[in-house]
Amino acid sequence: MIDTENKDNVFALRVLPTLLLFALVLTGCAGGSTVTGPDAAFEEMGATQDAGRAVSTLLAKVEIQENQDQWERAAALLERALRIEPRNAQLWHRLAEIRLQQGRYAMAESLAQKSNSLAKKDDEALKRRNAELIEIARREVGAG
Repeated sequence: MIDTENKDNVFALRVLPTLLLFALVLTGCAGGSTVTGPDAAFEEMGATQDAGRAVSTLLAKVEIQENQDQWERAAALLERALRIEPRNAQLWHRLAEIRLQQGRYAMAESLAQKSNSLAKKDDEALKRRNAELIEIARREVGAG
């Protein structure tokens, strides 16, 4: 029979280091990437480029759906793009155009206003297109 002191030594020498190593591995996995300095900028730029490619791919699919009058599918694709780039005023405008096409005038107006709120100060063309869309939506609501 092993005495209590020897049991404690066996635990300390065999089990405890294994538990510590396991805890360190778990901590490393949970922490994620913590890149700093110039490498962090490159990593962020890569993520931005990936997001841009994803949005471009979604927009190409939106066009296909629009050409086939698949408005709800086009809207769903734009909503996915907006989850990637929620501050993209152009995407909000495109979604407003689709909602207008669907006859969802109040929503189209709201989306165009959201686009305006995110538009750059010097993007007069987008603001003009939003104003036209809002005017059409309001006219259609009044006519209905």
